[in-house]
Amino acid sequence: MKKFIYISGIVIINIFVFGALFKIMHWPGANILITLGLGTFCIGFLPLAFTHSYKGNGKKYKSLYIAGFICAFITFIGAMFKIEHWQGAGWFLMVGIPLPFLYFLPVYIYHQNKAKEKSAVNLLGVMFLMVYVAIFTSILALNVGGDIINAFCTSENDIAKTNDLFANKNTLMYENLEKSGNAVNKEKLAQLKTKSAALCTQINNLKIELVKSAENSNSKAIEAGNKINTKAIFAKDESAGTTKIMRGDDGVSGKAAELKKQINDYREYLKSLTGNESGSLKIIDAILNTNDAKDTLYGETTTTAWEDQFFPNGCYLISTLVSLSCVETSVRMAESETLSVLEN
Repeated sequence: MKKFIYISGIVIINIFVFGALFKIMHWPGANILITLGLGTFCIGFLPLAFTHSYKGNGKKYKSLYIAGFICAFITFIGAMFKIEHWQGAGWFLMVGIPLPFLYFLPVYIYHQNKAKEKSAVNLLGVMFLMVYVAIFTSILALNVGGDIINAFCTSENDIAKTNDLFANKNTLMYENLEKSGNAVNKEKLAQLKTKSAALCTQINNLKIELVKSAENSNSKAIEAGNKINTKAIFAKDESAGTTKIMRGDDGVSGKAAELKKQINDYREYLKSLTGNESGSLKIIDAILNTNDAKDTLYGETTTTAWEDQFFPNGCYLISTLVSLSCVETSVRMAESETLSVLEN
């Protein structure tokens, strides 16, 4: 039995380690390996190991074994729930993080003081292990929850539908204006259509680049016609590569800064088409506003750059895709407003 416990423990730990590696690399099968590893560890290995050890030499340490099992079970189950974004993970972590210090440690110190041979090495080892578990679970608690991830996906899908509606509406407006027979307008319309399509294509290409960076060039989330299915993205909470692409190595020279410049150029171009229509000029300025935001809180005014508003450092892939879709919506709305002016 003892040999079986050792072997099964090594196998289970290796399954979890490989699952963690797959999770970090965003490879398929990570969730299965992590669930299998941690689930088997908590439900199978822990009860078996604690029972065998208790029968062998731990009967006088009954309360210590119970405390150890309860703390380990809740902590690792909480970790599994958090990694898999399952409901109830927050409650497990709220209990699991302080429990070893509030429950297990006092029981351990009590038995340590009663023991005839006191070992400072054992005490230090236990303390370091508990600190490690606390840090590990605390880091897990900082991860975004699955419900928030799903909310971002829903928002991105809704915004994508809105963009499609605006694109169809603008296409009809182009067709109606082209039938008017005004040669000057036709030239302006052709340029407007080209510039608008180029900017929207650039935004979509940037989305694809981000998804490929987070996963791989064969990501199942990229569908025919370069459409992105956000629900099929595995690495929705990836942030390192996304931040590097959007903000650059120095935090200021990434694709976000390039996109800001393109929006500014596009805005000025649209304004040149609207002429003296002051109302439309204000609308276009408001829709394609890339100014820094100022916020006053407790008497102190803070300034946030446009890049930090839409693409802050450390932002997740899914939130970045939502922000890019919002930018595309602004482009389509400004395009529609300009077409309305040309129509009159």
